[in-house]
Amino acid sequence: MKSQECPRCSNTTRLAKRTFSDQALAALVVWKDLSEKLIDEPICEDCYEELRDVLIERIEDVKAVEPRQFNRAS
Repeated sequence: MKSQECPRCSNTTRLAKRTFSDQALAALVVWKDLSEKLIDEPICEDCYEELRDVLIERIEDVKAVEPRQFNRAS
């Protein structure tokens, strides 16, 4: 796997598609931690860990966010 520029942080590193629930994605978009246009785009491990940590730290807030459907790439 070759290194590419992460669309979220612009670091050049290995990228992979990450899976989040619709509710988690909605929370990240509402909180502006993730741009809606980056849903289904591969991101780097550092960004994934950062987003995951945000979700863990704010788990009670995640439950309050209304889940929504996102247009996902097939």
